Amino acid sequence: MQRFLLSLFLLSTVSFAVTSVQTDWSGGGGVPGPVTDWGSSYYSSSWISSTGGSLQLMPSMLATPIEHVVDGNYDGAHSVYAADVDGDGDMDVLGVAYNANEVTWWENTNGSGTSWIEHTVDSTFSGAQSVYATDVDGDGDTDVLGAARVADDITWWENTDGSGTSWTEHTVDGSFDGANTVYAADVDGDGDTDVLGAADIQNDITWWENTDGTGTSWTEHTVDGNFSSANSVYATDVDGDGDMDVLGAATSADDIAWWENTDGSGTSWTEHTVDGNFNGAIGVYATDMNGDGYTDVLGVAFEADDITWWENTDGSGTSWTEHTVDGSFNGAYSVYATDVDGDGDTDALGTAFYANDITWWENTDGAGTSWTEHTVDGDFDMSHSVYATDVNGDGCVDVLGAAWGPAEIAWWNLTGYSAAGTLESSILDAGTVEYWDIFACNHMEPAGTSLCYQFRSSQDSSSMGAWSDTVFTSISLAGVLADSTDFLQYRVILQTTDPQNTPVLSDLMFSYTTYVSVADNNEGEIVFWGLVPSANPSFGNLAVQVSTPQPGMVDLVLHDAAGRVVARYSQNLPGGTHAVTFNNLSQGVYFCTMHSGDFSATERIVVLK
Repeated sequence: MQRFLLSLFLLSTVSFAVTSVQTDWSGGGGVPGPVTDWGSSYYSSSWISSTGGSLQLMPSMLATPIEHVVDGNYDGAHSVYAADVDGDGDMDVLGVAYNANEVTWWENTNGSGTSWIEHTVDSTFSGAQSVYATDVDGDGDTDVLGAARVADDITWWENTDGSGTSWTEHTVDGSFDGANTVYAADVDGDGDTDVLGAADIQNDITWWENTDGTGTSWTEHTVDGNFSSANSVYATDVDGDGDMDVLGAATSADDIAWWENTDGSGTSWTEHTVDGNFNGAIGVYATDMNGDGYTDVLGVAFEADDITWWENTDGSGTSWTEHTVDGSFNGAYSVYATDVDGDGDTDALGTAFYANDITWWENTDGAGTSWTEHTVDGDFDMSHSVYATDVNGDGCVDVLGAAWGPAEIAWWNLTGYSAAGTLESSILDAGTVEYWDIFACNHMEPAGTSLCYQFRSSQDSSSMGAWSDTVFTSISLAGVLADSTDFLQYRVILQTTDPQNTPVLSDLMFSYTTYVSVADNNEGEIVFWGLVPSANPSFGNLAVQVSTPQPGMVDLVLHDAAGRVVARYSQNLPGGTHAVTFNNLSQGVYFCTMHSGDFSATERIVVLK
């Protein structure tokens, strides 16, 4: 990107001060050059990403996850979940405490998961065992559901004002003996949210029909009333017929089973055993584990110390192939699955009560037949519950856990910024350079980070030579780059010692003096290619002067600082100097780029109100 200012006439050439700027790298790599305008592309990069038009280090999986405690004094922490409770766009955390009889959500105050405000939903929910969140009444906000084992209670709390600060309790079933787990789904396919529960004393898997769709009237439907020590319930379409089926884990029966929603309305059920000898079956989950498009089943067995998944071999849920994820996970207690490492396949997560462990297993081959264990926390005492979602809004999956021993609700950041990254620009053809003037940069370096640069110039673009010494800030290029070398390339090096912080490069600029041919407009006036702001800063409107030595198409594109196109001017113009104005702009920094024939130039202009 170039800026031209007239300084001296030399017969048919003019000496100009020029600036070449790069402010956006979103076009990606692979353009070696030479190019006359860097645009938004570059040559190559390693462990660097372009986010919002700026350069920063790329996230990578951490060898040691970073723990963030949400609540370290939550007596009998038993279950954890996450949802946007207050509707502000970030992820909040929910939990229940068995000993404290509490249902709670913690507001993610800054959106990054490092500052939390506790909000009590219910402090008298005796033996609070399980928590879930969804929109129960169909009003567009997030409500909370809970199961209380001592109170024998399945309940939901209405998020009265949508902000999570006022709750109205609605009992779904107050005599569900040994209520252990709660879940919600549209079981009957009528478009509203129904509730499911598992009761280990009552040996019952049940769903309650949301009769009027508002959660104030419920009709009970038993799925299985003889499922010995029913401990866990889940719902999804297992057989691929388009309706909602139900899954359960029975601890005394050592059973993982699913019930086919025979008529699609939830009033007729056919039981299918997935595994009838899964010793101490305590939890169940379902998703596509091997990427074949069918719904598979995961289970956790407390007595067998086992995390297992069963392959839905033909997609109908009538034939299952067992695959062990971990057969020695001491006191295996809960299971979940999602794509933890972002490689496109489904990984498994679990907690182990006796091993005090919260772990995820990498689906190494994507088919679920080869697993690599990654310990999230090996000292999470009496681990009970695991869940995974993006807590800090960085686009990567984080892990949440509830542990009875330390009375703790916590989350772990599994990814951090890579320690170092580099980017090399395309080679710029700067024209006929007389000498190099200044390098300037606009970057941020948070604590523990650094950002530095190297340059090289040459008369032969195929042999650019050695890089300069490393520089860390804006400098004079005199003595750094040789005069009369027309091709330029830069390298950016980003580093961090803190995986939570990255340096950020917003833009950089090179100024130099070059020769440009000019033309006579037959009136004794010399006219040259050029783009010059009428005022900088400008107030409200932005006016520029464009100069062309002959008639031709002139294309002006106006970008804001984020790289978004906010205005465009395209016109066939006669040779000469012309004024162009962009009106009614917001205050900010803009980049005006001119293209005409082989000429390209960019001006950085500040607009004030």
